[in-house]
Amino acid sequence: MSIGPDIEEVLDEVGTSYTILRDSGNVTGEKTYYKTNSQVTKPFIREFFLEAWFRYSTQAIGGDYIRFDKTGDIFLLMNKSPQMFEDSIIKYDVVLYKCNVVIDILRPVESDGWDANYQKLTSWQYIAESQPALITTPLYGHDLATDEELGYLGLEVHELYLPESLGVQVLDRIRLNLSDYYRVETIKPRRYANVNVIEIGEDTRAAQSTTTTSSSTTTTTV
Repeated sequence: MSIGPDIEEVLDEVGTSYTILRDSGNVTGEKTYYKTNSQVTKPFIREFFLEAWFRYSTQAIGGDYIRFDKTGDIFLLMNKSPQMFEDSIIKYDVVLYKCNVVIDILRPVESDGWDANYQKLTSWQYIAESQPALITTPLYGHDLATDEELGYLGLEVHELYLPESLGVQVLDRIRLNLSDYYRVETIKPRRYANVNVIEIGEDTRAAQSTTTTSSSTTTTTV
């Protein structure tokens, strides 16, 4: 007989309650045991990285948002590995990354209008609003791991972690705090299951979309 139900019972007694956040309806009633990482020499890992146990019958999958009910902290489920005993899953070892920002995701759409320089106007289509996310500088030695000066533009490169299900594309706009803009430069889709690692840089494109009619001009800040 599997000991999975026994571990689940222990989690229900001493664990931390969490909610799985989904557009189709939140999932409640599960608990976890977690611990912070001891790698004190890596501030990112200590601040944002949790190792945890989920019950063998959990409904959580990679890419889910997990909200701790007591603190309200939201985490992205990065990894979910089954722990086996006597050929049965008894629990899942999971890795959680803490979200540190809320973003809007917009996509450029070429409009029918023209600006004063006879260039096509760009409007912005919302892909997601008020989306929890994690933004950090790259953890390892990638090509653009540090800020670089390319031509006359200073590119400040960060990594953004988001669920793959959002369908983020290269050249999408990431907006923070209603005034900070980043452009999606590169998408790394296979580092984690159902989670994309996205390189973003400074977005110098127009922050407004302008729609012209026969009688008036309407400008909307995005």
